[in-house]
Amino acid sequence: MSLPIVLIVIVSIMSIFAFAIFIIAKKSNFSTQQTIDTKPIRAFKNGEQEIK
Repeated sequence: MSLPIVLIVIVSIMSIFAFAIFIIAKKSNFSTQQTIDTKPIRAFKNGEQEIK
């Protein structure tokens, strides 16, 4: 096969996969926005633990 035909086939397959991923992400309510926790988790240094 010649190079242009191979490139067309590869680009077509990539386009189909990209479209499928887009549809699946849309159906599963995937969000690209970052969620912000209302109460952040406390960070400890040197492996310390919170005493309750």
